Amino acid sequence: MADVIYPLVVARMSDEDVLDALRQQEKYVDEMLLALLDAVEKRQLPFPDASALRAEIQARAIPEPEPEPLVEEVVMEELPVLYSQTAILAFTIFFTPLFGGILLAMNVNRVKKSLTWQVVAISVALTMAVGLANWFIPQDNFMLILVPIAAGFILSELVWNRFIGKGVPYMHRKVLVPLIIALAITLPLAYYIQQHPEILDMQTVSNEK
Repeated sequence: MADVIYPLVVARMSDEDVLDALRQQEKYVDEMLLALLDAVEKRQLPFPDASALRAEIQARAIPEPEPEPLVEEVVMEELPVLYSQTAILAFTIFFTPLFGGILLAMNVNRVKKSLTWQVVAISVALTMAVGLANWFIPQDNFMLILVPIAAGFILSELVWNRFIGKGVPYMHRKVLVPLIIALAITLPLAYYIQQHPEILDMQTVSNEK
């Protein structure tokens, strides 16, 4: 519609009005200016800057290319999605080192597949160590709390740094599914032990000996 209206408006303007409008070009939109320049060319009016002004308007009409994605955005897309060190520490302390070790092994499988079973073996060894500590250390001993914390530190810090790397950037993976699985396994076991307190009595007798 503007391509039709502006030439009609300019056609009614005198030569001097056309030149005055071009001298005050900042007041007009590009479509109007193009119509004025067409009139200058058609009427052969003296306006030396006509070619430069037309080129400037045409340059403005070319759409700007879309900006390339930032380097940070590209890097974020390439980062591995891993269970966090905090998640591994929490699963180790509140469940067993086997649970935390499995999460860590899944992380290692995403970055260094050939080392996955080494992490699993370490988590099994730590689970056995925690189990022995629970068997031989009395239930009211403060050391019993420190053992799973130490195991969690070993997995979330030492083993992580060894097999994944210290300070490696990554995107956090959700822990809802592993949490549901861990609860589904540990809650029935806890209920079974509660229903069979003689298991704990056997530990007490062993410690007294």
